[in-house]
Amino acid sequence: MSDTTHEDSTAQVSVKRWRRFAVDRLYVNDGDGGAIGSFDLRTGAQVINLPAQTVLFEKAVAEWLNSHPEVTRSSTVVPVSESSGAEEPPVSREPPASPGRAVAIDQTGTAGTPSDSDEPGTDLAKNLPGQSVRAQAIACQRDQPVLTWFARVLRVHTDERAWRMGEKGEKLVGNELARLGEGWHVLHSIPVGDNGSDIDHLVIGPAGVFSLNAKHHFDSSIWVAGNVFMVNGRRQPSLRNSRHEAHRVGKLLSAACKMPIGTRGVIVVVNADSLTIKEQPVGVDVLYRRQLRRWLEKQPVLLETTSVEQIFDVARRSSTWAQLSGR
Repeated sequence: MSDTTHEDSTAQVSVKRWRRFAVDRLYVNDGDGGAIGSFDLRTGAQVINLPAQTVLFEKAVAEWLNSHPEVTRSSTVVPVSESSGAEEPPVSREPPASPGRAVAIDQTGTAGTPSDSDEPGTDLAKNLPGQSVRAQAIACQRDQPVLTWFARVLRVHTDERAWRMGEKGEKLVGNELARLGEGWHVLHSIPVGDNGSDIDHLVIGPAGVFSLNAKHHFDSSIWVAGNVFMVNGRRQPSLRNSRHEAHRVGKLLSAACKMPIGTRGVIVVVNADSLTIKEQPVGVDVLYRRQLRRWLEKQPVLLETTSVEQIFDVARRSSTWAQLSGR
């Protein structure tokens, strides 16, 4: 589903509507572009980043609702006090992830469902392993429910099955990464571009920055030598893709953090029957999922704690990855 935005402006504030999946929110910014807060059109919940501007925020939302009666008729909006005199919804005083950026709060708290992770200013640290591919699987189920059901019964390989397998693989890798010790940070399902692509996992710690790609090849035989990555005798572009992704991640983070940041690509093999590595490829490491945590913790220390925190602070912002387009 594509993003849909509508914007209304006054001399003091601008109100932008943002919709994707089940998310439908208004974002209110001041005249300088600073994020005053957001209002959920489905639940009526609001997040205010600038408490001093609360009255201005509520007035802007109320005026927007009054000028869009079709929205209040077709949704579960709980209007703010100025719009109808109804009881005012709860106000969150949670601070923004960074100055001038709104924090997108997940009102449902439901794990594993499609989220608004590519929403402006969203904190990607809230993303779950496999979140993006799960959204793709759900989209396939919604578009072709009968075909999906028959394919599952007959065990036919479909796009929906591939997405589900991908989700399972990323969750298993995420479980392994959750065991990392203090000083390590992990981000999952980082959306890039507008075609559903994402970075499976980004690990930031004392040993540097690692871009991880989970490969769930159930009961398969994998053979690696130099620039060759084969699954059941068939050559795959996994090494090239991983190397390219790591290069772009390092380049973007270096520019955003204003310091050189090398990024290593890692392919994490999940549930394969066998993994034969004749020669580790240049610029990419290939290993089993259960080797991952110890392998990371045994890497030489390259970054000080302050650098790790600085890189993580930049990497967790969705706006950091807006420059990437596709894999």
